[in-house]
Amino acid sequence: MKKSIIVFSIFLFMSFSMNSITSVAQTSTFSEGIYSIEDLKLLPNVPYKVRNVSGGRAFITILNEDLIMEQSIRFQPNSLQYVLNPMRYGYKIIIAGSGQLSFTS
Repeated sequence: MKKSIIVFSIFLFMSFSMNSITSVAQTSTFSEGIYSIEDLKLLPNVPYKVRNVSGGRAFITILNEDLIMEQSIRFQPNSLQYVLNPMRYGYKIIIAGSGQLSFTS
């Protein structure tokens, strides 16, 4: 009985030490333009964080498939992060201004 407990403990310890997963956040930066969710290589139904990483001002507007405005945010230079509502395929993202917006998951 002791041997089986020791063997089980060893396998349990090995299984915990072997399953180390490193999480890497995808970061992409975009400037002024009209993009689709596919152009930005964003995944649907994921709440992305967006911030202005440059010294210029920026404005983002998100339109759904029916071209109805879902969300809009104005960014000051080097702004804080804002969480975007989850988007679906067919959404359009309009970025205006001289800022550079960074999207992270």
